[in-house]
Amino acid sequence: MIKTLVVSYTPRTGSYTKQLVDEFIKRTSNKTEITFLDLVQSPPDLLLGDNLNLIWSGNPATYTQDEQKRLSNHFQLTQQVLDTDVIVLASPMYNFSLPATVKAWVDAIVVNNKTFAYVEGIGFKGLCEGKKAIILAVAGGGYKNEGINEYFSPTIKTNFAYIGIPSKQISAFGVTQYPEKVDVILTKAKEDISKIVDDYYS
Repeated sequence: MIKTLVVSYTPRTGSYTKQLVDEFIKRTSNKTEITFLDLVQSPPDLLLGDNLNLIWSGNPATYTQDEQKRLSNHFQLTQQVLDTDVIVLASPMYNFSLPATVKAWVDAIVVNNKTFAYVEGIGFKGLCEGKKAIILAVAGGGYKNEGINEYFSPTIKTNFAYIGIPSKQISAFGVTQYPEKVDVILTKAKEDISKIVDDYYS
């Protein structure tokens, strides 16, 4: 059976993002084996000081037990990606980009010689080919013809592509800017989820 990793960040009460996650779970019932990663309950370790230097300059083959323990969260998050077939990332947009907790997850899974590598004569190559990603994105603003750029979409898509994972994004944008259209926006997103589930899990 296809394995799916659902990575969600839905801290707000009444979260629209959670509604999309629930819709995805309903649509994939009996179609996939799901592993859940709730970034609110289990936030990734930030890359700070000791762990950052270990990751960038340390040799995994010579890590001490203390160093392995220090990086255990980092290793676990990376392994979850390597062990799955489909990644579903569900997140709201904060201030035109990824919430800090979601960006910390991205930083944890983009790992040299694990999820990407430098190949002589070719350049950087993703090591996660054969996997797919679905991005469930919710934003208060509409970001259409308003002269304001959002960096959520290109940031997450670029990182997935960098490690070899093609992605499709389902966006529910404008839920705050257009409160009278919330039901229409969410209904369209749920319809898009149904279509992508049929495509990925048929």
